[in-house]
Amino acid sequence: MLELKFKTKKIEISFLILLLSALIIRFFYFPYNLPLTEDAFSNFTYATAINYYGNLPMEWTPVNNGWSIFLSFWFSIINLENTFQYMQLQKIISVILSSLITIPVYFLCKKYFNKKIALVGVALIAFDPRLILNSVLGITEPIFILLTTSSLVLFLKYDRKMIMVSFILVAFATIIRSEGIFLLAVLVILFFIKYKISKEILTILIPCLIIFIVILTPISDYKMEVIGTDGIFQRVSVGTEQVFSTTNEKVNDNSAIIDGIILFIKYLGWILIPNFLIFLPFGAILFLKHRKKENNFIIIFLIICSIPILYAYIRQAQDTRYLYALFPIFSLISLYAVKTYLTKFTKKDIILFLIIIGIIISSISFYEYKKIDYEQEKEYYEIAKKIPITIGGVNYDPTISKYISSSELTEKWPFVYYDETRQIKIIKTYTFSNVMEKVKYTDLSSFITSNKNELTHLIVNNNSNLSEYLQEVYWNEEKFQYLDKQFDSNQINSNYHIKLFKINYEKFNLIEK
Repeated sequence: MLELKFKTKKIEISFLILLLSALIIRFFYFPYNLPLTEDAFSNFTYATAINYYGNLPMEWTPVNNGWSIFLSFWFSIINLENTFQYMQLQKIISVILSSLITIPVYFLCKKYFNKKIALVGVALIAFDPRLILNSVLGITEPIFILLTTSSLVLFLKYDRKMIMVSFILVAFATIIRSEGIFLLAVLVILFFIKYKISKEILTILIPCLIIFIVILTPISDYKMEVIGTDGIFQRVSVGTEQVFSTTNEKVNDNSAIIDGIILFIKYLGWILIPNFLIFLPFGAILFLKHRKKENNFIIIFLIICSIPILYAYIRQAQDTRYLYALFPIFSLISLYAVKTYLTKFTKKDIILFLIIIGIIISSISFYEYKKIDYEQEKEYYEIAKKIPITIGGVNYDPTISKYISSSELTEKWPFVYYDETRQIKIIKTYTFSNVMEKVKYTDLSSFITSNKNELTHLIVNNNSNLSEYLQEVYWNEEKFQYLDKQFDSNQINSNYHIKLFKINYEKFNLIEK
């Protein structure tokens, strides 16, 4: 008995070491000198508005506002000096939540494997390079993955109280991101697999569904009042219609669904590198070969939770992070391979240790190879702060655009921010997607004409990802008489050359006539 307690203590200490190591690595790569951008910036400004008013703003809201509401609580109890520090706080909270994902993953893996092997599943999550990078962005994935994985672990205990808590967590996950509604479907299906048609439906499932609806209703009503959609059920309905609409539009060309599946497979293959590639494919073969009835939830989870991911790729969303919610299950399936590998050796503890060390080394090596150059990004941010705030609208630029909105914020916190579609304007900068530019516009004239009600300035550089007609402005600015140069980063001795032009619409209209 004493020996068993000692071994358990060693495993618990090993888990804590992995958890602390995950935190240390994330903070080592933490971008302290950079502001929030894009989705994280939107979450931040909405959370700030909540603190400014003391309630949810009635002027605007993101479709998924749960992360912002969660942040607003921490913003309200932690006193900092300025806006930039609160941005860093958002990223710190995200880092902590990302590290905590290891806890439900450990219990999930421990349900099907011994505690030592479960530690490998923890390592796969704790040191995944994409989750490390994602954690420092301050966006929704860490809290969403933490809630969904915890919900699944609690549900699989098949205890009435734990099942009820599981549905509560799914409700909160759905508020964070509407995709959480698909996990509700997973839990309901698993419930019927476990209990079939029995009295448990009345005593457990129906109360859980009522609690789920009670939690979601106030948020749904609020979003209906502010933006005209509940952001959850209606979003699923609209998404389904869009898929069929897109498919019908392309019926004589390549199928939209086939295109989405190809993109899904492409990104799935990419995210397996470096560590999942070693374990997951072989683990999946073993899982399917020796599948047991109680393991059906894995297949159900993967199929149902892949539906919103596939939808995103059918809509040609160019991002791997939609797949991150599947990582806990990927870790579990990978352990089937790990268990088989261990049978080839006698000193299993040493091999497990080497596997975990190998995961850490390969993850950090991959991250170092693919990581963002934060010093370069810092310089982009400094350039963005020099751009005049009188800009009304500017084209998308892959280097500077994401920092312009952040650079315009007041240092005093909290402040009021409204989305540009509302009446009151604080952030004046518009950005137009580079992807959409390439799809819609073939030359500068058509781009300006199509956006003349909003577009006032152009940012250009020699970045190869910029549209060709914008690169032409960079290299041959003298050809465009209707563009007045307002800023050149050479003026501030920057290492990166960026130019800002104001569009003179009087000259432009004369030329276009």
